[in-house]
Amino acid sequence: MINDAAKLLQEFATFCAAQEVSAWLVGGAARDLALGRVSQDLDVVTTADGLALSAAFANATAGTLVILDKERGAARIVWKNLAPGKPFQLDLLPLQAPTLEEDLFLRDFTINALALPLPLTDLPLFIDPCNGLADLKAQKLRPCNPKIFQADPGRILRSMRFGAELGLELTPELVAMTKRDAALLNTVAGERLRDELLKILAHPHAASWLRYMDEVGVLTQLFPELEPARNCDQPRIHFLPVLAHLLEAVACLEWLLEGLGNSAEKLKDQQIPVAAQTFPNLPRDLPFAAEFQEHFANLEFQGALLKLAVLLHDNSKPQTKKFKEDGGVAFHGHQDIGAKVALAIAQRLRLSRQQAHYVALIVENHMRPGQLRTDTLAKPRAIARFFRDLGIAAPAVLLHGLADHLATRGPNLDLADWQQNLTWTSALLQDYWHKPPIGTPNNPHLLKGDDLMIAFKLAPGKIIGQILHEVHEAQAAGEISTREEALALAQQVLQSLDKP
Repeated sequence: MINDAAKLLQEFATFCAAQEVSAWLVGGAARDLALGRVSQDLDVVTTADGLALSAAFANATAGTLVILDKERGAARIVWKNLAPGKPFQLDLLPLQAPTLEEDLFLRDFTINALALPLPLTDLPLFIDPCNGLADLKAQKLRPCNPKIFQADPGRILRSMRFGAELGLELTPELVAMTKRDAALLNTVAGERLRDELLKILAHPHAASWLRYMDEVGVLTQLFPELEPARNCDQPRIHFLPVLAHLLEAVACLEWLLEGLGNSAEKLKDQQIPVAAQTFPNLPRDLPFAAEFQEHFANLEFQGALLKLAVLLHDNSKPQTKKFKEDGGVAFHGHQDIGAKVALAIAQRLRLSRQQAHYVALIVENHMRPGQLRTDTLAKPRAIARFFRDLGIAAPAVLLHGLADHLATRGPNLDLADWQQNLTWTSALLQDYWHKPPIGTPNNPHLLKGDDLMIAFKLAPGKIIGQILHEVHEAQAAGEISTREEALALAQQVLQSLDKP
């Protein structure tokens, strides 16, 4: 354990001993020690009143006290300056049963039902009544008792998060309990669901866990809007109905991200897309690994939010499905309705305004790459408008377009068309990252409003904005590059506006 945390626990143990209070390190911190890891989030149970003990220790160590659950006596102490990076926190809770062993049996999973008496010794002596150490070694996630989800339904998602993060296999009894209690998820606060879901989606191979969620009845408890998509058939170009297509699209996205270097490690829960299974040497070479990694770091959980958007992108196909005269089907407007549904889901999960907008923007615009792409590069103005409208979400929408392409065609993928799609997408990404946006210091606007008023003796008003819009679009598309060309275009636009 790093020195600061060890010193903190030693100081707390001394503090407890002076008051004749017994204390044990429990839960995730104890589990992490068993795995040879260090935790900055420390959980401790004591034989004393947790609130009073927390207040006294926080006061003695200049920590910040936060009451977590007054009824249970749970409190948290936070030290922001104990070490660089993430603050240390110590959660204190009195025993919830007459003995420590009985308390541990009340916990969620056996791997978290471990305790170490304080002060810690060089050779940790784990208290392990539920055989959690054996389960850790066997890489099994097993419940401490049959009612853990009934006591706290939020643990259902937590089980999947532990499975993903620690590479654990969920035992058959845990799977059966999940199926039995899945409906209880609708009693869990949106914030808790959000936190666990985003951590699952942030895992490099979340697609397999989304499929597991669907198998055990959790997915459409979280997203009831997706249930009508389960048996919604699609045009012949698709090889899967809508819900299966959405799950396949997430797997395709993760496969593309892995090709960018976001996940070099091969994990046992990796979901290989059908297209990549059918064509083992299928290319995925987008030469922007460093740019994407930096891009996804700019918005918290951006990679997870992109996966959420991919999962939701066709959510409104069932309600927009119309049969055509030739026997085919169409889903006109599903992206617009779907964006509103995705926004409502994001708000239900208590995503921030920025995060919710990001998800809805991707859903609303997910068809645009396909509409832009032709045998040659799309018209420059259309591409410029795409980047202008999408902003920070543009690379995500382009990645989504590739994933959607793979998930649509699957075993029927046209390899030449796929290579052309990769080349086209790479060209757009090259523009996005290596061509300075219009209006920045390295690529300033050729004309401003004052220039128009002076050159054409115009008064301030709506017409100035109309002319600038056309000039800026032409500049972004590369149609003009000098002030003289911009003024000539402005004169043409002004003359067209003057015509009756």
